[in-house]
Amino acid sequence: MGNKYLHIISRANYILFVVAACMLSFPTRLSLYAWGLWLLTWFMEGRFVNKNNLQWNKGLIPLCLLLLWVLCEAVSYVWSIDREDTLNMLIRHLSFILIMPVALWGVNEQYNWKQIAHYFVLSAIASIFLYGAYMYLVWHWDYICMHHHLPEYVCSWTYYGDQISLLKHRFYYGTILNLAVIVLFKSRDFAFSLGTENRKNTFFFFVKLFLLTMGVLLSGSRANLITLLLIVCVAILQPLKGKTRAWLAGMAAVVSIFVFVLLFNCHPRFEQLHWKGTSVQEFQPTYVVEPRINIWYMALQNPQDYLLHGVGAGANSEYLKPIYYAFHMDEFAKRDYNAHSQYLATCIDMGILIALFFTLIWLLYPLFYKGKCRQLATLIALLIALNMLTENMLARIDGVITTCFALLVITLLSRHFPNRKLQA
Repeated sequence: MGNKYLHIISRANYILFVVAACMLSFPTRLSLYAWGLWLLTWFMEGRFVNKNNLQWNKGLIPLCLLLLWVLCEAVSYVWSIDREDTLNMLIRHLSFILIMPVALWGVNEQYNWKQIAHYFVLSAIASIFLYGAYMYLVWHWDYICMHHHLPEYVCSWTYYGDQISLLKHRFYYGTILNLAVIVLFKSRDFAFSLGTENRKNTFFFFVKLFLLTMGVLLSGSRANLITLLLIVCVAILQPLKGKTRAWLAGMAAVVSIFVFVLLFNCHPRFEQLHWKGTSVQEFQPTYVVEPRINIWYMALQNPQDYLLHGVGAGANSEYLKPIYYAFHMDEFAKRDYNAHSQYLATCIDMGILIALFFTLIWLLYPLFYKGKCRQLATLIALLIALNMLTENMLARIDGVITTCFALLVITLLSRHFPNRKLQA
C-alpha cells in the first residue's frame, strides 16, 4: 500500500480514536460502532501485536473470567424463562467485554499515556458541560415554554423522570467515574497517603481526590456516595498504625452504615407533579430501604426455583415481577423489575454456583498484582463490589461499561504490560 493511502488510514485511525474516546461519555451503540471502525483502521494500518512478541499480562485473567461468565450466560439461553432478555443481555455483555479490551490494548501500544489521559479528560469535561446544560434546560423547560409561549408539541418533548434517568445512565455513570479513577491513579508515585512529604504532593493529592469526588457525585448513585466515603476513609487511615487505625476503621464503618441508611431513605429524587394542567417539578423524598429489603426477602423465600441453574441470564426481572405486584410496588419499579443487587440477580439468573463463581472473581482479582498495583486493584474491586450490593450493575449498558472499564484500568496500568512505541 502506498505511503499516501497509509497516511490517510493513519489519520483516519487517529480521528476515529478521538471520536470513540469522546463517545465513551455517551455509551450507546454508536460508540460501539466507533470503536469497531477504529479497530478496522487499526488492523489495516498493520499494527496488530506480533504473536511472537506477545507478553501475557496477569491483568487479562479477570477478563478471561468475564468471558467465561458470558459463556455461562450463553448456555443459560437454553432454559431461560425470557429468552429475549437473555439474548439482549448476552449481546450487550459480549460486545463490550470483547471490544473495549482489544481497543484500549491497541491504544496502549500506539499512544503514550499523556495523549490517552488528554483525550479521556476532555471527554469527561465535555460530558459535565453537556450534563449541566441539559439539566438546566430540563429543569427550566416549563418556565421557558410559558414565558415564550411555545406551542404544546414543543413543550411536551420530554418526560422529566425518564429523561433524567436516561441521562444519568448514559452520560456519566460508568464513564466519568472511571475517567476520574484514571486521572486519580495514573501516576508513578501513587500511594494511599495525604502526600505530606511536600506541598506539591499534598496539592496534587487533593486535586486528584477532588476529581474522584466529582466523578462519584455525578454518577447519581447513592451506593457510589457510600463508596466515596469509604475511599476517603481508606486514604486517611492508611498512614496510621495499630489500634488507632482499627478504632477509626470501626468508626468509619459505623458512619458508613448510618449514611447508607440515611441516604437510601431520605435522598430526594426529582419528581414530576401535575397541577392545574401544568407540570410542576419539586424534590420529593423516596423511601427505598424497606421496599428493597422486602424484595430481597421474598426473592429468597423460594430458592429451589433457581438454586441449581437459575431462570436464565437477564430474566430475573420476569421472576421478580409477581413480587413487585404482591407488595404493590409496581410503581416503585418504574420501567423494570430490578433485583437491586447484582449478587441476588446473579443467583436468580444463573444459580448459586455461578453466583459464587462471580463473587470469587472480585475476591481473587486484587491478588493478581503486587505492591501499589494491588492497592489500586483492591480499591477498584471494592468500588464495584459495594455498588453491586444495591445495584444490579450488569443489567444496564452503563454498568457493563463501568465493570469492563475498571478492569481495563488495572490491566493497562500493570508494569508488565507491553509498552511499544508508535511505529514510524
